[in-house]
Parts: sequence; structure tokens; C-alpha cells
Amino acid sequence: MKMTKILISFASGFLAAGAFAQSLQLQSVNYPGIYCRFDPSCNVSPAEQLDTYAPTNMAVTCVLESRSFPGNSMDSQGQYGYEYRLTLNNNGATGTNVMTVNSLTLKFGEPAPFAFGMHASNDVWAVTTGGPAGLTPSSADLSGKEVIVHFNPPLTLETETDQTTNTCYFGMVSYGAPQMTQATVSGALQDADQTNTTSFDIPLNAQTP
Repeated sequence: MKMTKILISFASGFLAAGAFAQSLQLQSVNYPGIYCRFDPSCNVSPAEQLDTYAPTNMAVTCVLESRSFPGNSMDSQGQYGYEYRLTLNNNGATGTNVMTVNSLTLKFGEPAPFAFGMHASNDVWAVTTGGPAGLTPSSADLSGKEVIVHFNPPLTLETETDQTTNTCYFGMVSYGAPQMTQATVSGALQDADQTNTTSFDIPLNAQTP
């Protein structure tokens, strides 16, 4: 009986761990190709939202851009496209400070799968050609009702050499209409003498379903 209880407990823990984070299919896409599935003209007019974080001990700014647009094509009726981009700006900082961002957590729920190119079912797109150049997400996970987008290597701004750096646009599909929620940007700050590193988890406003 004791062995049975141990096995059941082990199996329950294994299932819970497996259900904790589900990998999402990340697909590289081109501009304007991805937008053709939302509008026959391959053009969208997104509603845009910006929110920023500026640490008190470093003259840099992290900007979270979120965009949403309704589907106007046969394949996207009733759906919405959501896109995001992170930018780090040097606001006149000097020295060798470093700011990094390694993940973005969105209260998105489960993305609706979409077809693109030769791939029938994708969860997250990244505009790697044709659009603004930038760091591509390395992976994305679904944990409960949150989508966590990872950057490995992280998005990095070194104040001694960089003026600005950003990710590419990346996005998802949902049947839910846009609302404003709090996303979480996670990263770290390294001071001028490169001896102290401080992690941060900053809430920023973003459009999500």
C-alpha cells in the first residue's frame, strides 16, 4: 500500500511538472507575408501602446511596444493579431553599465494556432525578414494563462558602446479582443565597475486578449 501511494504521488508530481510549462511553436516569418493572413492587402493598421521602465541608478530606458489589429480576411475573421517589441535606449549614459532583458511574460492565455508557409500549426511568429531588424526570441512557453517569451542570448545594451538595441516584432493570434494588462519584463542591471548585478522583474502595460 505504501509503495502504491509513493508511485501515485510520483506520477502526480510528474504530471504537474509536465503541465507547468508547454513549449510553443515559434515560426520565423517575413514582412509583409504574415500580415496577408489578416488582410487581403497585406497591410494592417495596428493600435499601438508604449510603456517604459527607467531604473533610478542608470540612464537607460526599456520600452515595451504592443500592437493589436483585427483580422479582415477569410482566414482571420473573429481573430486578432497581437505583436510586441522590446527596445533598450541609452539616455546619455556613460561608463560601462549593462542592461539585459531575458524574458517577457504576457497574460495572454493560449494562443490560437495559425498556418504560415509550409507549417500548418504555429503559435508565435517572429518577423525576421523584411521588417525592422532585431533580436529574435529563442523560445516561448505557455504556463497556465501566461505566455513567457525567452531571449537567449538576452537583449543587451552596453552604455559604453550602444545607443539603442531592440528585438524584432513577434506576435500571436487570439479570438479575444484587446484589453490592457500588466506584462512582466525580466532582466538585470550591471553597474559601472561590473561587479554588482541586480535582477529586476518590472510590470509594464501591454495589449493582450
